[in-house]
Amino acid sequence: MDRVARGCASSWAGRGSLAAGTLLLAAGVGMVAGCERKSGQTAGPPPTPEVMATTVEPVTAPGLYEFIAQTAASRNVEVRARVQGFLLKRHFEEGGKVKEGELLYTIDPRSFEADLQKAKASLAQAKAVLSLAESNLTRVQEGVEKGGLPKAELDKAVAQKDEAAAQVMLADASVTNAGLELSYTKVLSPVTGTVGRSQKQEGSLVDAGANSLLVESQQVDPIYVMFNVSERDVLRWRSDVASGRIKLVSEKNLPTEITLSDGTVFAQQGTINFVDVRVDPTTGTAMIRATFPNPEQRIMPGQFVKIRILGVTRPNVLTVPQESVMSTPSGTFVYVIDKDSKIERRPVELGDWLGSDWIVERGVKPGDRIMVDNLQKVAPGMTVKLATTPAAAATAPASGAKEQEKR
Repeated sequence: MDRVARGCASSWAGRGSLAAGTLLLAAGVGMVAGCERKSGQTAGPPPTPEVMATTVEPVTAPGLYEFIAQTAASRNVEVRARVQGFLLKRHFEEGGKVKEGELLYTIDPRSFEADLQKAKASLAQAKAVLSLAESNLTRVQEGVEKGGLPKAELDKAVAQKDEAAAQVMLADASVTNAGLELSYTKVLSPVTGTVGRSQKQEGSLVDAGANSLLVESQQVDPIYVMFNVSERDVLRWRSDVASGRIKLVSEKNLPTEITLSDGTVFAQQGTINFVDVRVDPTTGTAMIRATFPNPEQRIMPGQFVKIRILGVTRPNVLTVPQESVMSTPSGTFVYVIDKDSKIERRPVELGDWLGSDWIVERGVKPGDRIMVDNLQKVAPGMTVKLATTPAAAATAPASGAKEQEKR
């Protein structure tokens, strides 16, 4: 090859290096032209991406109002002794269930039985005196009518009869009171529910004063569920109701349901029966109370539950699919496809969940076409093509990739 090169060099020696440079330049130009032709054969506009979209339409959504709540007995009663005496017997099992009117304690009744007999004897005595006074009044009236007795005797007889009648009434009241005192020796359950630990044991002396507490009894059917709502939520609720933004099935006794700590929904539905008329200044909240049937006493006082208010709907709500929403540090947005099939980035303000969709408070309007797939492959201002089926949108990026691979 060296010989060939030297031969070529000697044959061109007369023409000098200018001819060699010209030859090399021509070869280079030819190569560049060849490359440009090859590149021109594969270059072209990128394929228009196919995407799926959904059209925003107003729907009626259930109002989602959930709060953490705590259960409480509908009645919490301190059972106390109303008379003084010794406890003879306790008739219930501590922590057990009792019915209204069921016997809980017996206090020694003997002194009260004696008081009742004494009161009955006094009543009988008073009735006898009254009978005598009535007979005397009859005789005096006859004597006055015949003129044998002065009018003053009649007045005296009437007064004696009235006094005797009053003594009968007094004695009768004493009998009633003695009977009532005797009945208090049998301490009955004031509610149907459960009883706690007995504060007094058999043989203890009880009275109607500071030493009167025997046991606490709770009624848990129905049971109360109480929760607090912030002042802001109360004002928003009233504003939404007044403006028609939310609709209520009933102005009073809204239905509710509770979810227990194990995730199960309580079988019985309740109703709201009380809303506090004031806001607690220390917490800035108002207390709301619902009542639930609890026939099996499955719910106990003091449990924490999640309560949900039912019977509330939100008309004309706009929703977008979950997968259409993009999040950035500056907020959330969706891609809207305009009438020219171009992508527009639209900031949105999200509300509550509705199934697998987001409720949009602000940012979209009815009729907007919202892009739901290939969100990472497009940018604002890009033109897209709506896919007729999900499969077409799914295969569009793959076919584009194959084309690029061929190139």
